[in-house]
Amino acid sequence: MLDSEFLKPPKKERVMKRWVLWIAFCCFTFSCDRYPDPEVKLLKNYSFYFNINQGQRFFAGEWVSDSVGFSVINNKAYLKDSAKVLFEVVKGGGQVTVSSTYTNKNGVAYTGWKLGSESFVQTLRANTYDLSGNFINSSDLAVYGFRTNEWDTLTNAPEAGITGMAADTVNKITLMIKNGSLYTQGERYYIWEQVQGPSILSSLNDIEVDRNQVFYVSTWDGNLLKSTDHGSSWEACTRPYPEGTYNVQMSISNDNSLWVNSFNNHIRYSKDQGETWIDCGIGFSFYGYGNVFKLKDGSLLLQGESCCSIFRSFDDGLTWNEITTPGRPVKLYVNDKDEIFIVSQQGSMYIYKSTDYGATFSYLYAVSYEWSSNMENIFNKVGNLYYVLIPSWGILKSTDLTHYDIFWINSNLSNLFIDHNGVMIGKYWNWQTQNQNTVYYRKNSEK
Repeated sequence: MLDSEFLKPPKKERVMKRWVLWIAFCCFTFSCDRYPDPEVKLLKNYSFYFNINQGQRFFAGEWVSDSVGFSVINNKAYLKDSAKVLFEVVKGGGQVTVSSTYTNKNGVAYTGWKLGSESFVQTLRANTYDLSGNFINSSDLAVYGFRTNEWDTLTNAPEAGITGMAADTVNKITLMIKNGSLYTQGERYYIWEQVQGPSILSSLNDIEVDRNQVFYVSTWDGNLLKSTDHGSSWEACTRPYPEGTYNVQMSISNDNSLWVNSFNNHIRYSKDQGETWIDCGIGFSFYGYGNVFKLKDGSLLLQGESCCSIFRSFDDGLTWNEITTPGRPVKLYVNDKDEIFIVSQQGSMYIYKSTDYGATFSYLYAVSYEWSSNMENIFNKVGNLYYVLIPSWGILKSTDLTHYDIFWINSNLSNLFIDHNGVMIGKYWNWQTQNQNTVYYRKNSEK
C-alpha cells in the first residue's frame, strides 16, 4: 500500500488549485445572478392578457366574441418573432374557431369563443410557446354563462346587497333596492343599472308596486316616494308618521291599498296612493304586520309579523279579532278563491289551508325545519305555478298550493325575488360564513 503523503501534490500546487476552485465558484454565482434561468427571464420580460375582461356575463350557448384577442407583449423590446398560441376550452363545454395560431406583428393572436352549457363558470385557456416549441406561459379567461333551468351561483356579486325588489309584469320593468340605492334591470336579467334621481331617493329601505303599476319606496328616515312613470321620476307621498320615525315597512294588499308600519307606531294604510292615511285599531300595532288581504265579503285578514297571529276585521281595520290557528303562523296568503294558506311553526314548518275564512284549517305539507327570522316573499306566483320559499331550507313547487313537490333544497337560501319575466333571484345567507356576497339566478322554461 502506497504512503498517502507520497500521493499528495506539492503544497504550492494545492494552494493554486484552491484559488482556481474559488474563482470558478464566484464566477458561477455572479453569472447566475446576472444571467438567471432563461425561462424565468423570459416570463419577466413578457406580459400576457386577453382583450376581454374577466368575469363578464353572457348567456350559455352564445358567442363571447368571434374575435377574442390574446396579447403576448415584450416589455423590454419590440417583439421580433411571433409566438405560437394554442387555445382550448377547459371548462363549460364550449368551442373555439381557431385552436392553433401565431401572434401577428402587434403580438396578438385571435380566436372565436362560443360558450357551452355544462357549467356556469366557463374558461378559455391560451397556452403560449416560442417558435422552438418551448412552453412559455398559460393564461385563463373566465366568464359566466347564464343557463336555463339551472341554478347559477354567482359569488362576489354586486347584487348580493339586495334587500327588496318589485316587478311590473305589464310594462316589463323590475326595480331593486341594493345597499340603500335603487337599480333597474337591464335588457338582460343579470344586468342592473343604478337609477339616478333626487337626493331624497337615497337610503332606501323597502319597495313595492301596486296593481296600477305605481312603484313605492320607503327610506330609512321615514319618507315615502312613488313613481307613476315606471321609475323615471319620483314624488313624495305624505309622510305616514309626521312625528318622525325610521324603518318604515310597506305592503300592497290585494285591493290595492298601501299599508305601512314602523316600530312603536300604529299600522296605517292609504287608499289614495299615499296622499292620506287611516289608522288601524288602537293597541293592535304591537303585532306589526306581514301581509294584508281583503276577502270577498269585505273583511280584512292580517298576519302579525312580530309573531305570530292572524287577525280579521269587519270595519276597515278599526277593530280586529284574532283567529285561532294551528301552531304559530309566520306567513299568510289568500288566493283569488278566498282560500287561506298559512305557514305555521310548530317543531317543523307546516302549511295549512282554510276554505271557511279561518274557522278550520287542514294540514297540507311539512318540512323539517324549525325557525327562520326572515319570512319575506314566501308565496311566489309565476304564471300558473307557485314557488313557496322556506328560508334556510329551500323551495316547494305547486300548481294549486294544495299539492307540493320539492323544487330545490338549499339551507343557505334566505330570500327569493322574482323579476317581471319570472326569473328567480335567491339570496344567500349563512351565519357561519363571513362572505355573504352570493346570489342564485334561475330562469325557468316552465311557467
